[in-house]
Amino acid sequence: MGLLHSKKNGCSAGCILMKWLVMVLLFLATVAALIGTFTTHFMRLPSGLEMQFGSTGGSLAILAFVASVSVWVKHTIKLGQKCEVCNGR
Repeated sequence: MGLLHSKKNGCSAGCILMKWLVMVLLFLATVAALIGTFTTHFMRLPSGLEMQFGSTGGSLAILAFVASVSVWVKHTIKLGQKCEVCNGR
C-alpha cells in the first residue's frame, strides 16, 4: 500500500507508473497506426513503390492515425500534471 499512497511529489508512485504505462501503450498504438497508413497507401511492386489514394482502407487508416496521435499528445501533456485521484484526497 505504501507504493500507492506516498505523496512526497504531489502524485503517488502508482499514479505516475500508470500514466507512463498508458503513454507507452498509446505511443505503440500510434506507431502501429503509422505503419498501417504506410502499408495501405504504398504498394510494393517489382518496379518500386507505387502510391495509392482514394480507397476506404486508406481513409480509415489516416483517421486511425490522426485519432491515435491526438490521444497520445493529450496524455503526454497530462503526464506532467497532477492527476484527479491525487488531487481529490
